[in-house]
Amino acid sequence: MAKLNKKITLIWAILVLMVIGGLGFWLATQVAVKTHQSATNELAVQQSKLINKKTKVGTVLDSKQPNVSAASNLLDKLFTLDWTIASQKEFDAKAKQMTPYVTQDVVQNSLDFKADPDKMITQTGVVMTYDHMDFLPTSASATEVKGKVIVFVKSHLKDAEDATTRFVYNVSYNPKTNLVTQLDRIGTYQLQSDSSVL
Repeated sequence: MAKLNKKITLIWAILVLMVIGGLGFWLATQVAVKTHQSATNELAVQQSKLINKKTKVGTVLDSKQPNVSAASNLLDKLFTLDWTIASQKEFDAKAKQMTPYVTQDVVQNSLDFKADPDKMITQTGVVMTYDHMDFLPTSASATEVKGKVIVFVKSHLKDAEDATTRFVYNVSYNPKTNLVTQLDRIGTYQLQSDSSVL
């Protein structure tokens, strides 16, 4: 009888421990979910603040430097056409789509208007998507806005993960004609980090 009581007590103790363990696991899960929700909400608030700040900066730029703002808007359109390429057909058609935004000099001299006789897009199967640009004006007047642009392009091969390439340009824009007068791709920008500093 004493052995039976010990077994019953042991079974009850195991059941109680299982219930307490299950309750503890459930509580830990709830805490993790609340923490995740809190972090997500905080991130959404920070994004909202950043968007509002960017909008305010854009509004100030529009009012104080309308020519710089116009140059930035036109360059954004131009690079969207230039670097959103899903097929060889799109690559071959991009120059025609970009022509209304630039002068004839740019059409004749810019690398971005050169044909692709080797059909590299078809050969490699790479897909490119314009992500965004950073426009760094160096001078602005009523007749010309000059600067540098870093264009961020995401690309991938078939099922591979996206890679980001940064193309650097010297650019000029004429506010009177609303055309890009210089579009010189001067190379790519690579960001490397030294892990010993981190």
